[in-house]
Amino acid sequence: MWRGADLTAAPEKWLVELDGQDLAELERLPEVDGPLHLVDPAALRLPRIEDKARGWRRTLEDGPGVLLVRGLPVARLPARRSAVLYWALGLAVGIPTPQDKRELYLADVREDGAPGPDRFAYQTPVELPFHTDWCDVVSLLCLARSRSGGTSRIASSALVFNEILRRRPDLVGALAEPLWMNNRDEADGDVLPYYPASHVSWAEGRLSFRRRPSWRRRAAGAGRPEYLQEPAADGPPPPSPAQSEVMELVDRIAAEDGVALTMDFRVGDAQFINNHAVLHARDAFVNGTAPDEQRHLLRLWLTLPEGRTLTPDYAVGIARQYHLPAT
Repeated sequence: MWRGADLTAAPEKWLVELDGQDLAELERLPEVDGPLHLVDPAALRLPRIEDKARGWRRTLEDGPGVLLVRGLPVARLPARRSAVLYWALGLAVGIPTPQDKRELYLADVREDGAPGPDRFAYQTPVELPFHTDWCDVVSLLCLARSRSGGTSRIASSALVFNEILRRRPDLVGALAEPLWMNNRDEADGDVLPYYPASHVSWAEGRLSFRRRPSWRRRAAGAGRPEYLQEPAADGPPPPSPAQSEVMELVDRIAAEDGVALTMDFRVGDAQFINNHAVLHARDAFVNGTAPDEQRHLLRLWLTLPEGRTLTPDYAVGIARQYHLPAT
């Protein structure tokens, strides 16, 4: 459990910089063709970085749950080469996992297309409220920054949970009650469009906590109604009053002064976040007209090979994949 102010004062707990030998190892990676998830991982081994990554995984599981790896040389590389280096770095940390029903392994996070209800959150420039993704670890690599905005904010789930326990113990039980989750965009969404799941897991002495907001409704409330998606006629039951109240409390606590750690990505920064231990958010951003003012990140979802145990009512919907597809 931590406060953002504490981590801001101690970057050595979550920030690492690649050194010259690390960069040389990355630069020796071969050129590879085709979809990266079909490339033999043995061809993209990074023994030196893999040795460091054992400590990085401890930071993610047993430390603050966030890691920023600084210094990937993407500013001077073609897009494909940057993707190869980032994929290899991801392999050193965990096992890449599909992110949606398209079997997307490496996502471009940028403003993409005209505003509309068909846009995914990461394809828009709007603020993304505190939330978690449906995997063990979500990672982002910064290829280009926006003209303004886009600051990343992260908060300790354990701190938020303990604050709820302190302030409103009567609402803690609502976190464990089944909350209906929208699954329409995921791999099995056509078969299972909604499912009930707990927002908390307590297993082997470890708390895991997730938050799944309706970003479209938040965007509409912030003056961007073009992103609002009409509720499905066969939609799931709404949250109970207690569930709605406790989720609003989660948002308020995470947004309080000193709770979240903020970071403005530099080009070449790769952020890794443990979704079971950390909530993350993003400020709205505005792109410029120059090519280097068009915010562009790459995103990986990763399974930690020795990740924590999750209770079944929480684990449902969490994407975990322990082997890449055979070539």
